[in-house]
Amino acid sequence: MWCKNHFSEAFCILLVLMLATGVFAEKITVWVWYDGALGQILRQMVKEDFEPKTGIQVEFQSAPVADITTKLLLAVIGNDAPDVVELFSNQIVELGVRGALQKINNMPNFNKVLEQMHPGLMRQLTYKNSVFALPGEVNWTWSYYRTDILKEIGAEFPKTWDELKNLSGKLKARNMDIYYDYQGDEAARTTTRFLPFVFQRGTDIYTTDGTASNLDHPLIIEAFKEFISLFKDYKFPLEDPGYQTFTDGSTPIQIYQNWYYSRFYVAPQIEGNWDIAQMPGHKKKDGSIDHTNTGKMLTWAITSSSKKKQAAWKFLEWVVSPQFIGKFSKLALETPAKWHLFFSTRDSIDKSIFPVEQLDVARKALAACKMQRAVVGGYVADRYIDFAFSSVLFQNARPEDALIQAAKDSTQEIQRKLKEFSKYIANL
Repeated sequence: MWCKNHFSEAFCILLVLMLATGVFAEKITVWVWYDGALGQILRQMVKEDFEPKTGIQVEFQSAPVADITTKLLLAVIGNDAPDVVELFSNQIVELGVRGALQKINNMPNFNKVLEQMHPGLMRQLTYKNSVFALPGEVNWTWSYYRTDILKEIGAEFPKTWDELKNLSGKLKARNMDIYYDYQGDEAARTTTRFLPFVFQRGTDIYTTDGTASNLDHPLIIEAFKEFISLFKDYKFPLEDPGYQTFTDGSTPIQIYQNWYYSRFYVAPQIEGNWDIAQMPGHKKKDGSIDHTNTGKMLTWAITSSSKKKQAAWKFLEWVVSPQFIGKFSKLALETPAKWHLFFSTRDSIDKSIFPVEQLDVARKALAACKMQRAVVGGYVADRYIDFAFSSVLFQNARPEDALIQAAKDSTQEIQRKLKEFSKYIANL
């Protein structure tokens, strides 16, 4: 720092002394999901980079695992909430609309920060043009396959769902399976697996204005029939050990989130015998294939009750910056677990220290990731898709009837929530 007069020189010395002795201009509290080795990396980076640069001290507290939504609401009401909270993306709008999270559209450099993000990811963090969080680590869905086994049976990895269904017969004849799953919130498990079939047809499960379900649309009924046929007609397993069956070869194709990459990466028994590909897709009229996938994110939000919103925003800017992502990704890969992490910025793949031969697949998968659009009441409404799925699979209900009923129930839930939160929505 260059000091041009005695006053500024004295100020510089004072600032250095303050930082050296742990005296900070401000202190913010952050609820964080990252624990273990990743938590240690985050804390060390804050101590070595964020705090010295900003003069803002960060106190980390582990986010409550059980019912974080209710606990955060109670903390906000009781004026005992953190300044920043790390949340899963499907929790953001419900909390934002209920007044627990700060709208961040008007924060300094917001548009510049937003330009770094893939637009398909922001739809889960936005409601009526109000943005309530910034995306951090992103989990999309793609395909893992055993190259040695496909070579042995003379097959290539299928690019479309039709090709995948055709291949399943060859695998079944050898007592092998294809597994398609999404791990996370159980209530959203079926919805998250179903959404790619909807998105790849160019539609959505909610109406454009977000006030009703769109599940009774003919294209979505068609998508639902194809989705459920994987399990009903092609006998894809509903449960599978995943790691064990991929490594022993009994389930050589698995469609999973990207965080599974790190688990397979450190498995010595399959080294050099597996690869990744985009999620299977549908052919469009121009002959190209739509590989749109979906997923979930870890996000960073500011609580509405925070008295230090500007300091909290500086932390958000820093924790989603390319500089943070690059270093955090590098240090995560150096841990014993060899974590390959993926983030939501446009250049994050280039900073992910990903194997060069797979970079192109990773770039395309992130670009094709489209998060579920957030609507008020959607978190509960998603359960009706699971009810429809179960009624067709286990009770032999007609897919059309099951989905039409799900549309009716979902719309009622959305309308009920819109009425309940109307006073909050009016202030957005």
